[in-house]
Amino acid sequence: MLKALHELTSDESLSFEEKVTALLRLGLSYFGLEHAIVSQIQNDIYTVKFAVSENPELCPGLTFDLGETYCVHTLDAGEALALSNVANSDIASHPCYELFQLESYIGMQVVVNGQPYGTLNFTSAHPRETPFTPEDIDFIHLFAQWVGVEISRKQEREQLDQRLALQLEMEELANIGAWEVNLETDTLYWSAQTKKIHEVPPDYEPELETAINFYHEGADREEIAGVVQRAIEFGEPWSREVRLKTYNGNIKWVATRGKAEFKEGKCVRIFGAFQDINDQLQTRQALIDKKNEAQRLLKARSTMIGKISHELRTPINGITGMLQTLVGETNPDIIESRVAIALRSADLLVRLINDVLDYSKVQHGDLELKNVRFAPKHIFDDLYALYQPQCQTKKIELDFRVDVAATQYTMGDPGRLTQIFSNLINNSLKFTEVGGIKLTAKLEPEDDKAMLQVTIIDSGIGMDRAAMNDLFTPFKQGSAEVSAKYGGSGLGVAIVKELCDKLGGSLTFKSSKGVGTQACVKIPLTLSEDSRASVAMAYVGPQSINYEQLRILVVDDNEINRLVMESLLSQVDAQADYAVNGKEALEAVQRTRNKPYSLIFMDCEMPVMGGIDATIAIREKFKQTGKIFIVAMTADTSDDNRKACLKAGMDAFLTKPVKLEEINAVLNRAAVYEVSSF
Repeated sequence: MLKALHELTSDESLSFEEKVTALLRLGLSYFGLEHAIVSQIQNDIYTVKFAVSENPELCPGLTFDLGETYCVHTLDAGEALALSNVANSDIASHPCYELFQLESYIGMQVVVNGQPYGTLNFTSAHPRETPFTPEDIDFIHLFAQWVGVEISRKQEREQLDQRLALQLEMEELANIGAWEVNLETDTLYWSAQTKKIHEVPPDYEPELETAINFYHEGADREEIAGVVQRAIEFGEPWSREVRLKTYNGNIKWVATRGKAEFKEGKCVRIFGAFQDINDQLQTRQALIDKKNEAQRLLKARSTMIGKISHELRTPINGITGMLQTLVGETNPDIIESRVAIALRSADLLVRLINDVLDYSKVQHGDLELKNVRFAPKHIFDDLYALYQPQCQTKKIELDFRVDVAATQYTMGDPGRLTQIFSNLINNSLKFTEVGGIKLTAKLEPEDDKAMLQVTIIDSGIGMDRAAMNDLFTPFKQGSAEVSAKYGGSGLGVAIVKELCDKLGGSLTFKSSKGVGTQACVKIPLTLSEDSRASVAMAYVGPQSINYEQLRILVVDDNEINRLVMESLLSQVDAQADYAVNGKEALEAVQRTRNKPYSLIFMDCEMPVMGGIDATIAIREKFKQTGKIFIVAMTADTSDDNRKACLKAGMDAFLTKPVKLEEINAVLNRAAVYEVSSF
């Protein structure tokens, strides 16, 4: 599509009218619609300037009241408007729909020289089979910009033709707005406008020998010298766009046109017109840049979709394949092995989805950071507990040397720090077959600040210089051989780099192919004023807690999710009551107010009453019952949803799919929380 648009817009053999008509036909073919219009809107009157349609009544010159067209909504929106089924939209009662029954519409305002001109729109009497896509919006933007620029250029050309016609009539009287070289007297004349373009003083007298030096040194100056010489020798007229270096040192683009006058076979005069086209060329370049950016975005989007689609198939195949082979299987060892593979595939799928979501947030500037009190030592304790079994399975060593006191607390975002270090350890684990992984960490305080320095060294396959150069480039994974063997999205390290930068820190790598890789992370933190952990939010490590004493309520409208929670809780000897929406949860809390729940797992999106509204109601109605520990349990990982949950009164936030170790951590916190609340 972009190639076709480029060929059309760059075809100098076509007139303006032919180009616009061809563009409308191209748009109809691309969008799969029936009618195309370029309109001009003045004083709320909509005038058809160009049209392509099988309906002969839809032709240039036709006028409508603006309020009777869909384009009034486009102008009100101030951006592209796309409707694939008007009958099911908010404007189904619009007069245009009632009069013409147009079911599909995509349109964009046309701006000429910074001022509203009209609209470019494509319509059809039939609903579109598929909704308009973001790419469709990009193309209507591009089409409308091109139309606006071309109308502007046409207006400028018409004005120029008028000025030149007037100038030609006046040249013999006053030579206004022109330049002239008299070869018989070797004198050069510049009109006032020509002097203005050159930015010389009004009394400046140009000299024939030095005037050529105003043209940009190099190709521009040589080109002008050449066309002047050919005009003098052969009478060739010229029209060129070249760069000029003004008297004040500014570089600008000018259009220069000239011709020669001969007497008795000898050139006696050359003269012509001079125009500043700097703004016009900037507009043209802006359109080219827009086109190139659109091509880059389309290529990046296609690369991402292709890469992610490929990577998703691996874990999905692992999950579905293993579950299918479990049907009818009775051998406990085989069942355990295949369940383990399915679980690893599920973890890989979750990590991949999280990487894509985080990358999207980073690209759109939506990634928000927390600033909470936490103990850095606990992050490394949790990471060691998580990765030690995996290293044992691969028969490689995991060595953690953490020079951070367990009682040392800082302010920052522990979740993002965990994400950084787990991503780097995951990479080391993936690429290390023999030897091991060593992590060293230290916290260097200075006044109320501290620098957390973490180094992760592995004895994996390492990287060559080419792979190091692409290390922070999304979707890049070194050689095709490495990508094919180890898989992955190529997003992990790129996300880690963005997170480190956003946290005000740094990420550096050293690596030798066949030897291993070293990653060094530095993150600035603020020391907590109070180094004591509050009882309710204290870190709770592995310990013996009788979960049977906890009264638990699980609120989720999805039966499978409830069964999953029941299975997870049963593995730690915990039992729960169940509700399918927030209203049932309120009723359950009301019934048990004499022996209140210790913990509620609350889904956010449910029919009848959602989790956020239910939490607000529980906090408001049952203040005297004793504060219940409420945990959000949701698939919506957005920062807005997290904030809404905490604002409603929830105490923690779990993202589906929930893992057993996360359930354990919540049960531990709830047990301690219950002790501190009564």
